[in-house]
Amino acid sequence: MRRFQLLILSLIVFASCASSKQAGSKPKIAQPSVGLQQEVGPAQLGYPYGPIEIKYNFAVQNNAAETITLIRVDIQSINPAGGAYSLRRNFYNFKQQIPANSVGVVTFWAKGFGWGRGLRENEPVSVRGVAYFESPSGTFQKIFIQELSQYPD
Repeated sequence: MRRFQLLILSLIVFASCASSKQAGSKPKIAQPSVGLQQEVGPAQLGYPYGPIEIKYNFAVQNNAAETITLIRVDIQSINPAGGAYSLRRNFYNFKQQIPANSVGVVTFWAKGFGWGRGLRENEPVSVRGVAYFESPSGTFQKIFIQELSQYPD
């Protein structure tokens, strides 16, 4: 009898845990599409060797039926031994609202290190980032990887 009571009690506990909302669950909305475009890079700065600032446009296409807010973007370069420049891992805070079924663009400058003139000046830069969003349904994030061409327009 005691075993049966213990079994019933454990089933009730497990059932209550399974039916409760998980703290880390993703909201049930359509995921946004993101894209990163380099506006100012080594070519526009004269291929300097040393610390540089790179200007990016970060576009978010909201595919959801509700407004989302871009709150943060983490960005870093991931090319191991190549690329015209390297980015250290850094984050940039925003409070950009993107209405339902529309596109929003934010502009920011990232600190990097340019490798100057040489064989690397036109090598693409691979960038990995994480965009953080808020919505009425909850918070979520979108991971992106993009290769940025360094050939001047």
